[in-house]
Amino acid sequence: MLYALSIRPEPFSMASDSMQVFTPEEQKQLPKHIAIIMDGNGRWAKSLGKPRLFGHRNGVKNVRDIVNAARAIGIPYVTLYAFSQENQNRPSEEKSGLMKLLQEFIKIELNGMQRDGIRLRAIGDLRGLPDYARKAVEDAIEKTKTNQSWNLTLALNYSSRQEVLQAVSSYCESQDERNGELTWAGFAEHLETKDLPDPDLIIRTSGEFRLSNFLLLQAAYAEIFVSPLHWPEFDRKAFEDALREYIRRERRFGKTSEQLTTQNSLPHSS
Repeated sequence: MLYALSIRPEPFSMASDSMQVFTPEEQKQLPKHIAIIMDGNGRWAKSLGKPRLFGHRNGVKNVRDIVNAARAIGIPYVTLYAFSQENQNRPSEEKSGLMKLLQEFIKIELNGMQRDGIRLRAIGDLRGLPDYARKAVEDAIEKTKTNQSWNLTLALNYSSRQEVLQAVSSYCESQDERNGELTWAGFAEHLETKDLPDPDLIIRTSGEFRLSNFLLLQAAYAEIFVSPLHWPEFDRKAFEDALREYIRRERRFGKTSEQLTTQNSLPHSS
């Protein structure tokens, strides 16, 4: 049984004053792609004496809140770790409830995604989803594939290790392999994320310090922010705090701080 929220879920929207949260200079330093490991729904529900599905339903509501915040602030790509291959080991009742929530989420959001130019993608093996959930996702992907205003990706029945194995197999069968030169750029074209930039920031909620088989290769240079809050508690303020922490960090990509200072002080050609 799914437990209804006291607030009717609203489709994606955008607050008009959101751009004032960050200064113009801070806006330039914001990440382009944020990937989120949405952890802690069940533990949050348990702390309230509620069933785990109560936590998952409130987690879906929070997806709307954080997606709306990201769009309004100007983050063009968000990827959400919604269901891992390892989650297939969960109790059948919980998995069924999660899949029904996924179908409901897609049904509620699809018109808004089409209206607002949001493109939906999915990474992971969708064959591992129940037919009704898989068809809902595939239908939304097809109907939004030409949208260009914003990008939402759901990781569903996803395993980064499995993605890498599939990419290796695909690469070995490709013309790239026959040409004999292996480059990251060439190999990355065989990953499921080939149409996405690598994540700049990975947020994980609920205080766990691990990637849990999520975007292992793509996260090579991502900043990682771990929040002690469970996902349903991770509100807009917590999201903005994560972005401010990202802005404060110095991303060196193997260089020294002195090299970056010199590089940033050079005049830019027009």
